[in-house]
Amino acid sequence: MKKLALLAALAALLALACGAPADAPEAEAGGEETTGSAVPEGTPRLVLLIVVDQMRGDYLERFRPLLNHGLGRLLQEGVVFTDTHHFHAATETAPGHATLATGAFPKRHGIVANSWFDRERGSDVYCCGDPEHGVSPRNMLVPALGDLLKAAYPQAKVYAASAKDRAAILMGGHHADGAWWYGRSTGSFVTSTYYGDEESQPAWVEAFNDEDRLAVHFANAWKPLLPLDHTSAYDIEPLDRGPFIDTFPHAVGGFTVEREAFYRDVYTSPFVDGYLEDFAEVLIEAENLGADEVPDLLAVSFSALDTVGHGYGPNAPETLDVILRLDRTIGELLDFVDERIGMENVVVGFSSDHGVGEVPDLVVRDGGDGGRFGTDQTLCLQRLQSRLKGRFGGGEFLVDTFYLDGETIAAEEANRAAIEDEIIEAMSDCPLIAEVVRPAELDPANPLHELYLNNYYPERSGDLVVVVKPNVLPVPASVIVASHGSPYAYDTHVPMIIRRQDGAGQVVEARANTIDLAASLAPLLGLDLDSIAGFEGFDGTDRLADR
Repeated sequence: MKKLALLAALAALLALACGAPADAPEAEAGGEETTGSAVPEGTPRLVLLIVVDQMRGDYLERFRPLLNHGLGRLLQEGVVFTDTHHFHAATETAPGHATLATGAFPKRHGIVANSWFDRERGSDVYCCGDPEHGVSPRNMLVPALGDLLKAAYPQAKVYAASAKDRAAILMGGHHADGAWWYGRSTGSFVTSTYYGDEESQPAWVEAFNDEDRLAVHFANAWKPLLPLDHTSAYDIEPLDRGPFIDTFPHAVGGFTVEREAFYRDVYTSPFVDGYLEDFAEVLIEAENLGADEVPDLLAVSFSALDTVGHGYGPNAPETLDVILRLDRTIGELLDFVDERIGMENVVVGFSSDHGVGEVPDLVVRDGGDGGRFGTDQTLCLQRLQSRLKGRFGGGEFLVDTFYLDGETIAAEEANRAAIEDEIIEAMSDCPLIAEVVRPAELDPANPLHELYLNNYYPERSGDLVVVVKPNVLPVPASVIVASHGSPYAYDTHVPMIIRRQDGAGQVVEARANTIDLAASLAPLLGLDLDSIAGFEGFDGTDRLADR
């Protein structure tokens, strides 16, 4: 009865899904009326899902002696999975958050990248783009953990917040009671009409924004918590930008007194994380989360490690400082939750959307292989267009990078397979590109190919898969110093910790995937995994039974 009721609720949720895409898969269900499940004894009153954007899998171990607050507490009181990986190729913010929230691969949840080319519209589509509401979770094709929670317990509350809209929106799922993110031009937390019109927004949000808590950082430099001469033991060095060394202290905002410039710069500083934690505390109190036996869910994604990491790389003092401040910030959040709800009533899930690679220029400097796309790659792509025209006709056969124009191919009566062969041959000869392959020819026995298969959704993915070599970035250093997005371990390896109500710490060295997080949290919420159509991961806490 419980299984059928939950499935019926899921089917109803996905059918309504606030306008979810017509091709969104529906859960199989019987025809019973949904009444909600009884809450099993011992179910937590709150699940706190914490995601840290661009938290590499080695950071927690590397900086462990310095982590004495929230991150240190999770390492001590949580089940720590040391070998956790995203098992998809597009290690970007949107696919990572969607995977953590749904327990499914991009090939099922449909969030294949931060943006993709829409063949019908003939233009790029943002992962959370919504013509009606501006942004929403409608492009995500499966329910998130919060949706499953609401299906089982209709009175459950689900909220999400982040500095990034896509992080908050995707973690909250289709039926979140609210999702907010940082407005870079105003310094306020903003939302979408998907969650209700302006008049229906909670008064506490406006009151919080009116406080302007960021003002304390205006006209104050960002200085490191740990003196630079104490960081050498952790392989930290100021970023070498040629003739300039870029290091502390840093002003927040450009040479202007305009607050908009200051608010924009806060987004690329650690202060945005502290501001988010303030917001999370007010949200918990205002919405009375964890106040009764019905479990609630709050998802919080901290973004500063990503916004700062892109500008400095994984070994810079700025990156370390963000981690140290984040340790304190998460500590403050856990202390607040402990005092208000009691950690014995709370389960915490912790992970990251992706890792980050080394700065390619420094890899090459130190004798390794790597590089950045530049003149050679640009000319390869431009010459490819001319090469295709010369052989197959006068049309533009590529409407976007590695998306073929089917209409032009038909109009020119060209052979599609021959065009693909020409592209594969031409681009495979480009420096820094490892291989170019058709999706249909991806080999599941090839470890890298398997990640691309898990990332492939035909209606949204490109017509050809381009694999770059390790330690290669497709952007110049003037745009991004370090980044992610590859299928290599430095991008896929992330931390994963589950702190159960008893706070019993344990280390699990066996391989885990990020799809396991939602599947591990679900049983703790009284959700029957056998009754849920969707999870591709498994309950990682099962492996603790014999330990």
